[in-house]
Amino acid sequence: MTKKIKYILLFSVLIILGLCTQSQARITTSDPTVQSGGTATITISSQEAVAFGSIDVTNNGGLTFVSVSGGTANGTMVAFAGTENKKSGIATYKFKVPEVSKDTTYKVTFSSADMGTAEGSEVAASTAKSTVTVKAKSSGGSGSSSGSSGSSSGSGSKSNSSQSAPTFTEKDETVYATDSVNVRSSYSTSSSVIGSLSAGDSVKRTGLATKAVNGITWSRVSYNGRTGYVSSSYLTTEKPEESNNKDLKSLSVGNDLELTPAFSVDVTEYTLTVGDDITSLDIEAVADDENAEVEITGNDNLLMGENTVEIKVTAEDGTVRTYTINVTKGDAAAIAETTIALEALSIDGYTLSPEFSKNIYEYTLDVPDTSVTSLNVNAISDTEDAAIEIIGNNNLTVGENVITILVKSADGSEVTTYQVIANIHEPEKAQLIAGIDDEDLFLYGGVGLAALVVIIIIIVVAIVKGRKNADDDYETYYGGFTSLKNDDDNKEKNKKAKKDKADKEDNDKDNKESDEVVENVPVGVVAENKESDKKISIADEKDEKRKSVIEENFGADVNIDNLNDDEPKRKRGKHF
Repeated sequence: MTKKIKYILLFSVLIILGLCTQSQARITTSDPTVQSGGTATITISSQEAVAFGSIDVTNNGGLTFVSVSGGTANGTMVAFAGTENKKSGIATYKFKVPEVSKDTTYKVTFSSADMGTAEGSEVAASTAKSTVTVKAKSSGGSGSSSGSSGSSSGSGSKSNSSQSAPTFTEKDETVYATDSVNVRSSYSTSSSVIGSLSAGDSVKRTGLATKAVNGITWSRVSYNGRTGYVSSSYLTTEKPEESNNKDLKSLSVGNDLELTPAFSVDVTEYTLTVGDDITSLDIEAVADDENAEVEITGNDNLLMGENTVEIKVTAEDGTVRTYTINVTKGDAAAIAETTIALEALSIDGYTLSPEFSKNIYEYTLDVPDTSVTSLNVNAISDTEDAAIEIIGNNNLTVGENVITILVKSADGSEVTTYQVIANIHEPEKAQLIAGIDDEDLFLYGGVGLAALVVIIIIIVVAIVKGRKNADDDYETYYGGFTSLKNDDDNKEKNKKAKKDKADKEDNDKDNKESDEVVENVPVGVVAENKESDKKISIADEKDEKRKSVIEENFGADVNIDNLNDDEPKRKRGKHF
């Protein structure tokens, strides 16, 4: 029985662990189809939304690695870190495929590591395998046969004409290029090229050929106001995932000027000091994703003192990251002594980060309330006649908002700029336990409680059954009249039973002695033997005690005449 309980408890614990273990996300891959010698684009996604981690190629399957985007690349490995969770498009790889004479498939294996969510929860590492299908190029005929028969030539012309005139099913749909592909003037690889599509580019398809021409099924498209033709194997109706890569690959300033600190993709604020003869900066900023857009503002018409240059990187999906260069024009020491500044800066109801200092010109502000559309900015200059202008503190929207505070001297010759980046967002839902969603917590708690109740029921049943078995094994009977199951009562009544047994033995002994005395009296003579009277008196006393014991156990209504005085009956069971 004990062994059985152990197995039940072990099984219950395993069930609890299985139910309470968080499911592990796996990375997934796209399975592209490309033409022989082309470039395959493989997109890495995740079954569970993640915010940071790294992806690497563990086996390129015979393909040649070209590039990877989606974070900071180091060879085939790309590491990414963001403030938002996402599932799709966490990395994009490109591989050059070989020339093949027949359709061939290749397997490329990827692995993930150090994955986690924006809330800090870890996500287990996993692997995924992409299947790349490479289509062999079609080999078209080189011309008509060398035969001189006119009929043969005519027949060949008819055949070519049939091959070059496919019918098209009318379409009206948007399609997307899966890789770089030419747009041709006709449905033939020998026709002129009127343009090209890059991976992800969209175009309107107006027709789809009902049969292949020299192994290619053509799509008729509308391209820049003209009718063009594209191989259908390079088109898909499924819109590709838009990248949220808003990182800079490189950032530099011309005229041999150096940023402080040195550029790093994760550092968004820099400082730069230039001479008073510099009026503009030649800034070169290259986005990590070729589909991202870069906008540079503030690098022209530099004023004496502090200037702010912003480089905004807009990802394909519309998200923005801003890199800032704080430019000091003129001698830094002299400027520090003469340039006007703010003496105090605050925003009603909120706290600036970092804490205000007149020599710190950029701050961030967290506003967990999407209903906020304006902020009350309090700014005090350290110069009595300075003018303060506040820009951007009204008509705020969800996301990042830039508030600019300009401190201008009375003559307008000096201007000092302060900026506050206010991030307006939904308030974060408080979690009972950090890193665990409350819904998951309640689920796990309910499962655990249910399992605990089951275990308690099993233990109680086992104890009750064990106690019943113990009662059956140790049932005790006293004097043939009652069953004693309580241990304390058993001890007391067993003690009394032993005493009664001893009294009975004494009584039997006295009766025997009395019988011997009577035997010595002649027949017909009344024996007036005092010793005999004494023995009989003792026997009567013993009977009274026995009667008292019986009445104590069964009550005074029991008829003791029906009991066998010489040999009390015993019930079945163990006796002590």
